[in-house]
Amino acid sequence: MTQPAVKMNELDGALGVLPASEGALPALVGTSTAGPVDTPVAHARVRDVVANFGAGPLVEAAAYAITKFGRPALLVRTGNTTAGSCNPVTITRAAATPPSTAEPSVTGEPNDDYEFFLHVEEGGEVETAGITFRWSLDGGRTLSEVTALGTESTFEFPGSGVTLSFGESLETLNAGDVIAWRGTAPQWTIGEFASALKALGNTTTLWEIVHVLGPLDGAGFDALSSSLSGMAARGKDRMFIAHARMPLDGESPGEYKTALDAIFSSRASVYGAVCAGSAKVISGVSGRQYRRPASWHVAPHHAVSSEEVNLANVKAGRLEGVSIVDRNGNTDDHNETVNPGLDDSRFLVLRTWEGRPGVYVNRPRLFSTVTSDYQLIPHRRVINVAKRVVRNYLEERVNEEILVDRKTGFILESEALEIEAGATAALRSALLAKPKASGVRFTLNRTDNLLATKTLNGDVRVVPLAYPEFIRADIGFDNPAIAARAV
Repeated sequence: MTQPAVKMNELDGALGVLPASEGALPALVGTSTAGPVDTPVAHARVRDVVANFGAGPLVEAAAYAITKFGRPALLVRTGNTTAGSCNPVTITRAAATPPSTAEPSVTGEPNDDYEFFLHVEEGGEVETAGITFRWSLDGGRTLSEVTALGTESTFEFPGSGVTLSFGESLETLNAGDVIAWRGTAPQWTIGEFASALKALGNTTTLWEIVHVLGPLDGAGFDALSSSLSGMAARGKDRMFIAHARMPLDGESPGEYKTALDAIFSSRASVYGAVCAGSAKVISGVSGRQYRRPASWHVAPHHAVSSEEVNLANVKAGRLEGVSIVDRNGNTDDHNETVNPGLDDSRFLVLRTWEGRPGVYVNRPRLFSTVTSDYQLIPHRRVINVAKRVVRNYLEERVNEEILVDRKTGFILESEALEIEAGATAALRSALLAKPKASGVRFTLNRTDNLLATKTLNGDVRVVPLAYPEFIRADIGFDNPAIAARAV
């Protein structure tokens, strides 16, 4: 038996046809070392997040959102069958040190994306007291205090799950030696991901945007898009902000774009954005400057911004605490101004503006087709507001007594006008009081065979705000003397 309900049929392509939430929490889905699996839990304090979920991308992203934007977050821990892994270790010997082919090794599985880094301060023989070093989990951007190796031949990077072993392969260390490698966080399987999304879709806690933690591949994108589409069909109007993998060590911008295009060029969704590239952000847990996907800032920033706001507008503010350059000001993360191309592939990326310090959103684009009406995140968010408002109003009219014309059997005109007025008023209040749209319209069909089908059909239209992306102006010199002579 079907339930009485209000059904919203979302149209795409209507902009080419001439006519005949406040209070929602940011949601996060990802891996962590502790906490309940597939169970949405809201937290407002970083210490509670750490106490309940341990470490990992889910913890760091939630802590960043809470610390940076002051809003509680809704966390959903996924399974993490795919263990974290480490790239090969490299050792860079000090200039005065003879070359050596000996390399240390690592054991364990990293619980997050780390850039392991160890700088030898005082050298010596391994397993003999005297060696000291500084270590880092963010590529040396945040160094520890000087640490003594003592008589040990191993060092466990605190909280990371990974241990560096010198052993017999590396008998001596010299001042200035640098040991470094990159670690990758655990990852969910598609089944684990889908299960977590299902739990999020079933929660009664209000959320609007889900930030997906863990690099999407083609199957992950398909599962995510399908999940959000299914939620919309059930009256849960939500969106996602996710990310593709970050660039690999030594991968050129062109190679990176080619690799992502091979995965995503045939895919599209009007329900969310896929970020590409990376940026350095300050951890809300440790204060380290980790390299993270652009989504780590973009997702919570949207969650606390009004639905119509286009974060590419420089007046919306630069992304405070976000960096895509090194200490010398040279680009070391993707910058669409320096290496354009990923935006053309429909990815949400970061950029710089000439003469303006800091980092900005290039374009908050959805991963939709180029012909879709839904090109930007504000388009999705505003239409979701309209859908919720109309649905809430019409739900109060389901199963309500409605008069029909005794001659035609169609809805009585006065009844139709009253319903239209109510729905339009609700839309105006939500979208026009503080302009989130340029106009709204609700029209009810007058020829539905209501007595037989028990179904009323209506038409909702929203005229969106415009977001000019190009402004052109002529500029030149003017000679007042010539102008005066002409008069």
